[in-house]
Amino acid sequence: MDPNILLINPAVNPKTQKRFISSIIRATFPFSLGHLAGYLLRDERSRVQIHDEQIHPLLDGQLGQVLALMSEPKIIGLTTLTATSARVYELAEEIKALEPQTVVVIGGVHATVLPEEGLEKGAIDIVVRGEGEETLQEIVNCVHEGRDYRGLSGISYRRDDEIIHNPNRPLIKDLDSLPPFPYDLFHDDMARYPGFESLQTSRGCPYACTFCSQRSITGRTYRYVSTERALRDIELLVDKYDAKLIRIMDDNLAVHKRRLHELLNGIIERGLHEKASFEAPMRGDNIDEGILKGLKRANFSLVTYGLETASESLMKAISKGETVEQVADAIRMTAAKGMSVGTTVIFGLPGETSRDRWDAIKLVSSLPLDSVRFNTLTPYPGTPVYQQLSQEGKVVIKDGWENFSVQYMWEGDDLPYVPDDTDPYELMFMTMLANLMFYLRPSGLRKLFTGSAAGGNVISLKKNWYFSSFAFKIARVGFYLTSRFAVVFGRMMVRKLSRLGRT
Repeated sequence: MDPNILLINPAVNPKTQKRFISSIIRATFPFSLGHLAGYLLRDERSRVQIHDEQIHPLLDGQLGQVLALMSEPKIIGLTTLTATSARVYELAEEIKALEPQTVVVIGGVHATVLPEEGLEKGAIDIVVRGEGEETLQEIVNCVHEGRDYRGLSGISYRRDDEIIHNPNRPLIKDLDSLPPFPYDLFHDDMARYPGFESLQTSRGCPYACTFCSQRSITGRTYRYVSTERALRDIELLVDKYDAKLIRIMDDNLAVHKRRLHELLNGIIERGLHEKASFEAPMRGDNIDEGILKGLKRANFSLVTYGLETASESLMKAISKGETVEQVADAIRMTAAKGMSVGTTVIFGLPGETSRDRWDAIKLVSSLPLDSVRFNTLTPYPGTPVYQQLSQEGKVVIKDGWENFSVQYMWEGDDLPYVPDDTDPYELMFMTMLANLMFYLRPSGLRKLFTGSAAGGNVISLKKNWYFSSFAFKIARVGFYLTSRFAVVFGRMMVRKLSRLGRT
């Protein structure tokens, strides 16, 4: 039967990230839409289709073709990140122009923190705030039964000229009550998702990092599925989909040590460590010798930590709740166990100096890291750092939030935030230089060509890619990045010489 519910993962704004660059970036597996689809499919009235613009762009006329294949009543759901918000609103307007009776619903982090923005566009009927499974199911029930949805918790909507925000919906307490993840919905595009062989065993994080936007939905709660549920999901990926590398996409797998040990022991007892290797993000202050031994025995091949900075004072300022030394020690200990290690560093934090950035570059170069991404601070709406900086009038927002990306320096000059007394071109130059210094050294090039964590663990490289047509894509991106680096360096030097001339 034809679908009556379409869930769309919109493309990133091409002004935020050029399409030819997006073509070499790992397609992010749309877990949120998968969870929504799985929940809706429990209702026999729901026939759900997922369309991911990361791998299937909706070009001219194609949206109309997709809508024509749907049955009534038609419901379209769009997940909304800051970097995709412009495309969300564009798609919503196109949907309403083609079929005005279609119910258009948006959700996700950006929609949760800025529900008015979408509703003011005029083409969106309902904004879902927070977790979406229960709320979207109730919206679908109302549409099917012809009932008014205005009393539902967790939504915002327009009534005449007024925007109404209904009370928040509580988070789902028991994650085991959710249906199994519907991997079969993505099976046809399995090869296009390097992250297909992934799972989530928890939601949320109890820490209070000021730059993290995910807290806008989960707060500081931390909920996790039972060990048995997680092991069944791993067995499904191994047995049905022949997974060889499984990525655990939690915010932090090591929040509860006892729970982590149970999971690792279960992997080993069921022999899953002999069939697949694993990757997961963790925090340095959660790591000890016992956990590392368990990770190694369970065949974890990559662990990622957020280093963020080399400054202990900046670490406190961003409320990370751990020290630089704790993270650095965790990196060393993990590498000593024979596992690959990845990390991220943020340049442009409030109060940061040029000396702090050079210290971060030196620290990273001294650590046994396989993957690093140096980003510039992006104060995403809803985060504490956004609230602080916007109140001070220090946030630059371009049309459609096009400059809100941690790697926007490769696209344009108008970073959303630059610390006081910092030249924006110097900040961009140092961030670019830090990335290039790591990957253009001999060991970095070797890892780029042979490692699974290439390019900060975001570039999708297949084995022997350098003998395929993909090498031309890499060459094009390399030429563009080199040109952009030269432009930024030139503008930085012109500004430096201009300042010297005025002194």
